[in-house]
Amino acid sequence: MDMDVSDWTPPPEILDLQPHQADLWRIFLDLPPATIKAMESGLSADESQRAARFHSATNRDLYIAAHGCLRDILARYLRLGPGQLTYSVNQYGKPALDGHDLEFNLSHSGDFALVAMTRGRKIGVDVERIRSDMEHENIASRFFSPGEVSELRALPSSQRVDGFFHCWTRKEAYIKAQGLGLSLPLDSFDVSLTPNEPAVLRATRPDLQETMRWTLLSLDVGVGYTAAMAVEKQDLEIRFWDWKTPIQ
Repeated sequence: MDMDVSDWTPPPEILDLQPHQADLWRIFLDLPPATIKAMESGLSADESQRAARFHSATNRDLYIAAHGCLRDILARYLRLGPGQLTYSVNQYGKPALDGHDLEFNLSHSGDFALVAMTRGRKIGVDVERIRSDMEHENIASRFFSPGEVSELRALPSSQRVDGFFHCWTRKEAYIKAQGLGLSLPLDSFDVSLTPNEPAVLRATRPDLQETMRWTLLSLDVGVGYTAAMAVEKQDLEIRFWDWKTPIQ
């Protein structure tokens, strides 16, 4: 299942996420300074410390915007203030909400962020700004499965950069959904990567049945970006929201 930019719509005033649904949020991170300042005040001490480590003011503001938007989105579902949310983190660094069954994942790159939400099931998302100045084939040979490397090399040279980022974002989304970090090797499962073909989780090792428990989506975020979502369970209703600031 692939989608177009036109499928992103404004969210309703009242958000009600049911177990058979998954929500995806697209966020444009170039926010007004007043919004950034307001969001910064709602971050946790740990998030504020992380933001302060950025040497670039631009990167610092992008971090604050991404994590501030995540808090705003979670707060809308839970009818809480963004500053009231507390996270716990598993041994691999994946955050979770304390005391709630909402599962979520955040990814940001360049000017965009994506937030994926569901209830009681694993979910992961990844967005990447497409860069042609990377050593794509060397990176693929190190981290992709043999089947993925063969598929990438078989593409016309004009499609290999897009194919690389299709593969990378789909693998990252699945890894992030599992919440196991790189203890789950990148070459232990296969995803599709050929441009203009559906996103597919083709094989999982050693449990070959794992593929039947997942939905993998390719997302059109904007020109110059590639993105993907992985969510545990098939036949979910997936909704696509465009985030707009409530802060003036």
